[in-house]
Amino acid sequence: MKKKIILILIILAVVGYFGYNYVMAAPDDISKSKVNFKISAMNFANEFNENEKNATTKYQKKVIVVKGIISSVENNSITLDGKVTCGFENKVDLKKGELVNVKGLFIGFDEMFEEVKLDKCSLVK
Repeated sequence: MKKKIILILIILAVVGYFGYNYVMAAPDDISKSKVNFKISAMNFANEFNENEKNATTKYQKKVIVVKGIISSVENNSITLDGKVTCGFENKVDLKKGELVNVKGLFIGFDEMFEEVKLDKCSLVK
């Protein structure tokens, strides 16, 4: 009887784990996803500097369009106004100083560098 109960609990745990991950998974193509927020890079970063916990709760797993000036460009990422880092799937062909709108999925705040992080980004025209 105990073995049967343990087996049922294990099955429920496995099903629960995969079910949760399926429901909470981020969409594969953010560029086609509904935008939850539109905000400037500076205002976005300021929300985290004022209250990181509230800002994280507000933006967690949300699709956001951020407007800012490119302050640095690396292979697959750009930084807007020195405060918001946007990761792209492929190498980006953008230049420092350009004003852009970037759509991406919020993935966190880097306390060490005081940067907001977006992933699965795409340019918005």
